[in-house]
Amino acid sequence: MNPYLIAICVLGLIVAALVVYIVVDKIRRKKELDELIEFLTKVQDRDTFPELGLEAEGRMLILRSEIYKLASTLQEQYTGEVKKNTYMAEMLSNISHQIKTPLTAINLMTDALKNGNLDEAQRRRCIANITEQTDHITWLVRSLLTLAEIDAGVLVLKKESVPVKEIIDGIVSGIAIEADIKDVAIEVNVPAENTINCDKRWMSEAFSNIIKNSLQHTEAGGAIKISSEETNLSVNIRIEDNGCGISKKDLPNIFERFYHGEKSDPNSNGIGLSLAKQIINSQNGTISCESEEGKGTIFEIKIYKSATV
Repeated sequence: MNPYLIAICVLGLIVAALVVYIVVDKIRRKKELDELIEFLTKVQDRDTFPELGLEAEGRMLILRSEIYKLASTLQEQYTGEVKKNTYMAEMLSNISHQIKTPLTAINLMTDALKNGNLDEAQRRRCIANITEQTDHITWLVRSLLTLAEIDAGVLVLKKESVPVKEIIDGIVSGIAIEADIKDVAIEVNVPAENTINCDKRWMSEAFSNIIKNSLQHTEAGGAIKISSEETNLSVNIRIEDNGCGISKKDLPNIFERFYHGEKSDPNSNGIGLSLAKQIINSQNGTISCESEEGKGTIFEIKIYKSATV
């Protein structure tokens, strides 16, 4: 066979193979680019975040991987901003509602005082109601400011060694009259030697919110038991009542801000337990809750001796 003919045939096959390779490569790259364009379009349209296949090779694989990482990061940031904005809108709406209610009552009482047709007893009731609503707004604003300071990490805590009994006795003394009126017994079994390292003022606020919550949901003839014990790791405080209990549906949400469960007091602002949890967490502690409807509720607080939480 003519060697020149053989060479021409071989050269022809090589050229044909190159043409086929180039065509196939262009088709493959076009397919990969189409997939990238489709992926980016879905991300731009904010659909469910799509999966990106890894059939590509070489530089195209690196490009696809980097685009996926960038899109994932942007998607997470976008989702986080949406959640933050939604939370802020809901919080502002709740704050507005919480302040609007007492302000409406104050306006009504003020109008009643202005008309001059009230006797002395009615005037005193109006003034007492205005004072009560003003105190409520003051407490609400102070609580919200405290939550904001805790969130920002700027709440100043003056920690010292404080007997748990000293904190509990002060709270119980403050609500004794209300408990007597409701016919609810408060039993305290806290050893004098149990001490915690905390800011007494703020820890008292936290414990007070929890105990008052128990008192609010305990019927006449019921009881609240407060006890503590010390371990090598922590001081554990237990606040137990035999009140109405919390439903399974509400239990996971009771520490959320502005949350109102099925059995919440209509006048409740939904901040007390949330504030208590934030204060306890900020002082190296944890809080948990167990409850059963019709039987009662148990709050377990652990204040750790060293920074373990």
